[in-house]
Amino acid sequence: MDNKTYHIETVYGLKQPLSHIGESESTETFLNTVRVLSHGKPVEVFAYSGNAIRGAWRDCGAEYMLDRLGNIRVPKKAFHLLFTGGSISGEQKADIDAAKAMRTALPFVSIFGGGVGNQILSGKIAQTFAYPVCAETVGIIPAGIPEIDYSAQQISWRKMTDEVSFTRKDDSKDYLGDKYIAKEGQMRLTGDTDKAKKSNEPATQMRYTVECLIPGVQLWHSLSITCNKVELGALVASITRWAEKPYLGGMSGKGFGLVDAKFELVDSDGKRSPFMLVKDGTQALAEPAKEAKDQYDAQMQDLYNQYLDGNKESLVRLLEAGD
Repeated sequence: MDNKTYHIETVYGLKQPLSHIGESESTETFLNTVRVLSHGKPVEVFAYSGNAIRGAWRDCGAEYMLDRLGNIRVPKKAFHLLFTGGSISGEQKADIDAAKAMRTALPFVSIFGGGVGNQILSGKIAQTFAYPVCAETVGIIPAGIPEIDYSAQQISWRKMTDEVSFTRKDDSKDYLGDKYIAKEGQMRLTGDTDKAKKSNEPATQMRYTVECLIPGVQLWHSLSITCNKVELGALVASITRWAEKPYLGGMSGKGFGLVDAKFELVDSDGKRSPFMLVKDGTQALAEPAKEAKDQYDAQMQDLYNQYLDGNKESLVRLLEAGD
């Protein structure tokens, strides 16, 4: 199957505050920044790392693949290969046949890469950080993207931030503790006197503050991937699984990180065409993305029929090739 280079640009629109921690100090966390050259001067600007984007897609893509293969369970080593990239061990030698078999049978591993046995399979995604549309990123973010509000380039990203504070209270000292914590005599019946003693300790609570980008800010991200159509479908499948819960950052449980996202294909002449859309909790695939995903799903079905119809061990051995 022929390879082709696909250039995909994404505009994320923040619907909730975004936390992406770069530094922490006591009870405060600060946004991740990098230095860029802006108007002839080096300045700091927020940047959402490409590694975080790829990591989220990788987790979702691995989950999607295992679900399509019959909700299979895999050994810990294979799990780490799929979800974290695995590791290498043993004498370093190139097993070209094993690498080809892995790439052909598992397009997901081919595009995200990983350590397999005693070799490294390089991934195929090359990407940027995701930068906010702001004064500091003029010249970094391309002009002429219809989705982008370029008036924001007159505002420093520093004015697009906020601080949100939380209080972590001690629930043992309110009605929950009264209702669910056993009294000292009851605790002795279970032999757990240490917990009983803790019931007499003073209540503890902590106030902490998170720096975040405010809702309404747009982030621009770009990636290139040279792959075949089935491998492109593996990427699309990974993103569609992520789009079921379209959050960036690690604090979605506290209400952070919800986004819309518009993915576009950009050809060598700069012509843009729709690829994927995530908006208001729904998603849509343009024909190039749908066609690629359909081909990937068909290959996963073939793999299911070939390896898992009474012979799941064959797939596991493939995932642990080189052992």
